Amino acid sequence: MSADKALTIAAFGARGTGKTAWIRQQLTAARPRRLMVWDFKHDAALSGLGREFSDWRAFVGACSKPEFQARYLVEQGKDIHQQFEAFCRVAWAAGCLVMFVDELPEVTRANRAPPAWRRCVNVGRDYDGGRKWLSIIAAGQRPTEVDKSFLSNCDVIHTGRLAYAEDARLFARMWGIDPAEISNLPDLAWIEKQASRPAVERGTLNFSRRVAKKQQASNDPIGGGS
Repeated sequence: MSADKALTIAAFGARGTGKTAWIRQQLTAARPRRLMVWDFKHDAALSGLGREFSDWRAFVGACSKPEFQARYLVEQGKDIHQQFEAFCRVAWAAGCLVMFVDELPEVTRANRAPPAWRRCVNVGRDYDGGRKWLSIIAAGQRPTEVDKSFLSNCDVIHTGRLAYAEDARLFARMWGIDPAEISNLPDLAWIEKQASRPAVERGTLNFSRRVAKKQQASNDPIGGGS
């Protein structure tokens, strides 16, 4: 994957709406050669998305390899924001990778983007003279709780049901649809807007591997690296 294909992707939705399952499908289909995962809550649903690391030094060492899939289990007893800043710095230094941040609202706010994260989001598509790129995917329950710089840079916004009216109105205004449609989505149903396409797309999460691969080939939201 070259820098011109690097994408920034957001996945939102209340618990049980399928956002984590959707992300897993995208990553499984893309099969990135280099993958860093920020696992804030040591989520069992993320099991298998890379080798688990609770030791920071070992995680950094793994991310220096030519190919790796590494999932960092955040140490809850230490400063979360310092760990996230360090995680983003490692991603930036490594480059040419897919960076998945789960539970983004735990480390950003609407008016706060940590410096290293902001740099990854704002200029990570193509840097170091075009030799490096970052594809970024981040997930959370509420879009109004994540930093605005991330949302404004998204190539793809994918959402399931949003429990708070404020969140539904945010996307409804952006996309010209009724906020009630977002608020009333059943579990596993989704709405998605890709910056490269004029229309809002709708669907239901399908767990068939064949269907998932077909959808990935059509949408190509992440890419696998080369």
